Amino acid sequence: MTRIQLALLIGAGLPLLVAIVLVADRRGFFRLDGFPTAFRRRMALGLLVVHLALTVLLPAFAGSRPVDPSKIRFSQLFVTQGALAAFLFLWWLLSNRPACADFLRLRSASPLADAGTGVCLGVIGWGLTLVVGVVVAIVARVVDLPGPEAVPPLVRWVASLSAPEKALVVLSAMTVEEFYFRAFLQGRLGAVCASILFLLAHAGYGEPFVFVGLLAITAVLATAFRRTGSTIAPIAAHGTFNAIQLFVVLPVVMKALGAR
Repeated sequence: MTRIQLALLIGAGLPLLVAIVLVADRRGFFRLDGFPTAFRRRMALGLLVVHLALTVLLPAFAGSRPVDPSKIRFSQLFVTQGALAAFLFLWWLLSNRPACADFLRLRSASPLADAGTGVCLGVIGWGLTLVVGVVVAIVARVVDLPGPEAVPPLVRWVASLSAPEKALVVLSAMTVEEFYFRAFLQGRLGAVCASILFLLAHAGYGEPFVFVGLLAITAVLATAFRRTGSTIAPIAAHGTFNAIQLFVVLPVVMKALGAR
């Protein structure tokens, strides 16, 4: 991280984050958590600020760095999900400890229908992502901006994972990320704020075309949760989207670009 990026993080990012959390608290967005004491509430809000700074702002401000796939361990792919899960557990402990199904928004009058809807939305999400990608590529060509000409090393490494490893990556992301960004953040801060934080958390990928493609699926996931009030549909949509990406799209892209 450069000095300018660090200055922006400390001077702009953190104060804005603190302001968002404090305003949300004053408007009663966390009242359903029913903290038994004011001290626990303050601890929880402080934990939220620190956690968002580390998992959302830091990746967004730090930007991309060259990655050497030979130094990556498979277990490192789950560090972020582990941090999200740990936060949710700590928040649950500090609050009034509701039933897990309520805390994670898993209750649904029609769980199978919601799951089926989610699968359909995941496919639609990829269709929208392709449309957005094509439009951005055309615009980039018109204004003479460089487009992706080779498969990044990290993408090649992920594409080379075995089928069980890819399935584990999909399962981890679809559950933990939806519990955090939809059940927790969107359930308290609203769809717009949660979606922006979701996008910022993925900004560290460093590939503009990938980031633009995320806009479509982010809107789909936020809409699925808002319409159903349950995480079942967005979990199924997220899993379908990632499965298509890892098992279908990546192999096709690598083949088309010759894995250069």
